[in-house]
Parts: sequence; structure tokens; C-alpha cells
Amino acid sequence: MKLKTYAHFLWHALRLKFDAGHRAPLSMNIQLTHRCANNCRYCFYDRNESEEMDASALRKILREAWDMGARRVNFSGGEPLLREDLYEIVESAKEEGFFVGISTKGARAAEQLRALKLVDRVMLSYDGPDDVREFLYGKNGAEETREALEIFHAQGVPYWTTTVLTTVSIPHIDWIVEQARIKNSVANFVLLHTQPWEGIRFHPKAEQVRDILPSEDQTRSAVRHLIAMKKRGAAVGSSMPYLEQWLAWPDYLKICSPESSPLYSCMAGRAFCELMADGTLYPCGWMRGVLPGVSVTDHGFAEAFQSLPEIPDCKSCVSSCWLESNLIFSLNPRTVLNWLRYLLRN
Repeated sequence: MKLKTYAHFLWHALRLKFDAGHRAPLSMNIQLTHRCANNCRYCFYDRNESEEMDASALRKILREAWDMGARRVNFSGGEPLLREDLYEIVESAKEEGFFVGISTKGARAAEQLRALKLVDRVMLSYDGPDDVREFLYGKNGAEETREALEIFHAQGVPYWTTTVLTTVSIPHIDWIVEQARIKNSVANFVLLHTQPWEGIRFHPKAEQVRDILPSEDQTRSAVRHLIAMKKRGAAVGSSMPYLEQWLAWPDYLKICSPESSPLYSCMAGRAFCELMADGTLYPCGWMRGVLPGVSVTDHGFAEAFQSLPEIPDCKSCVSSCWLESNLIFSLNPRTVLNWLRYLLRN
């Protein structure tokens, strides 16, 4: 990112900290599609062929968001690399000036190389050695990830890995982090989230993933190990406050809490938001099915963002997608320095 982009984030973060009425969509997650060719054991995402905004509609949204202060966008899914118009979408974001990320398991990486080379950071799902990935993703998914890594290294595509903590990935934490070190990358870790409310369709219920859902003791042990590795300087990307929030969390089957965190303030709907493939906007992805979303198609992005409802009974969380963002935009110094270090290095 450019120096003026860092200054932009700092200015708005300071305003967010001292002005409760200030809102600016500094970071956005846009789900480009619900489609996915894989059937991963920990993902129960609704893979229907629902409406998808076309590239021209997304270009308009990105322009509006930029004018409101947005500077970072992450494209996810489903599997975003299934979009035939991905290059056009990424190009639009880069032309506006966005820092662009993509979350993927690597499907069609060769076909989408032109788009991937424009991206500032690819977040690649990577849950362990070949046999672990095959167990979790299926044979095709495991091969896609392996092929994507080969392409990234050959073509210089910048990437970090993301690992879901499951009973089968936890034993391979050291191996995953070592692979990141060897490749001059970093390894990030997320919890296996289960569905806490009715109406949310993209996370499983606990009983549906009982064979790979770690016990509380297993999770806490894994988090302590990651903290120890981080202290030793291992290639663990996840910030220390992020891991500390995990360790202090009382119940891993509950994502949100009405209690505030001493480490950050919730910035959902103030500094970041999530846009679904059909054009429905939410303060964060966890509010889908809990709060009514606002249609960007009907209202335009600016009006939709300004009218996002306040999230009730949720002041802190361990949602892996948003916890780091909350820490960054709350100006938690250790988290800010952590990510500056990796962004400037890579």
C-alpha cells in the first residue's frame, strides 16, 4: 500500500475512535459468488445458483465505496476464481486504487493467472499436508491447492495461507508454519466456527462437524502453541492480540458476546462491511439471517452503508474474518505493527 493509504486509514481510525457517529467503509468483503466446486467438511455454504452482480454493477459499487473512504477490498465466495469476469472485476478495483485481496482454495488458478497477478494478496486455504487436505477438501480440492501453490511460486503471485483449526490440522501446525517460512510467506489461523443461530447457512452446526471439531482443551492448547511460536519469531501471521482474544474466550461454540473487549471496539458497519453476491449489504457476515440486509441494487452503496442497522447484543467476537479488522481499526498497537511488518516485508 502507498504511504497516503496508511495515512488515510490512520486518519479515519482516529475519527472512529473519538467520534461515535463517524462511519467510513475502509475495508469491504465482497462475495462474488455462492458457487464452489468443492465440498469441504467444515463448509456448509449455500452453493445455490443465486443472482450475482455483474462486473459493471461491481465497478459502480467500488467507485461509490472509494468516494466514501474505502481503500481495501477482499473478494471471496463461494469460490471467487469461478467468476469468468474476475479479471475485469479486479482490474476495476485496482484502477480505483484499492488494496485487493482474494480468498480462495486455488480453483482454476492457471486460468485466472492474469487476474491473480493484479491482486495485492491472495489468501490461500491450506490445512496441512496432501493427505489432510484431501480428507478435508476432497481429492480435486487438494490437487487444486497444490497446483495453485506451484503457480504462485513460478509466477510471483503474493500469497499468505489460512488454516482452519480442526482435529486433523492442529497436529500439523508446526509443518504449516515451516512451509510458510520456507516460501517467505506467513501462516494465518482461524477457528472452526459453528452455527450459533438459526438462519445462517454458511457454517455447520456442531453436530455436523463433530469428527473434526476440536474440544475446548484441544483448541486452547493449539492457541497457546501458536502464541509460543509467535513469540519465537515463527512465520505466524495472526497478531498476538488476535490470539490472546481467542485464548480468553469462554466458549468457542459462541461467536459473539455482549461484553466489550479490552483490546478493541466492534467496527462492523462503521469501518467495514460485507456485501453478498446478490447485492445485499450487512455490517458483517455473521449478521446474515440475523439482521435485515440493505439492498445496494435498490439504494446504491452510499445510502445502503449509511443505513446499516446497529448490531444488537454483540460488542466482541472471535469471528476470524473480522477480529483482526476490529483490532486494526481500533488502533491496537501490537496488531497494527504486526501487519505493517508483514505488508512492508512482502
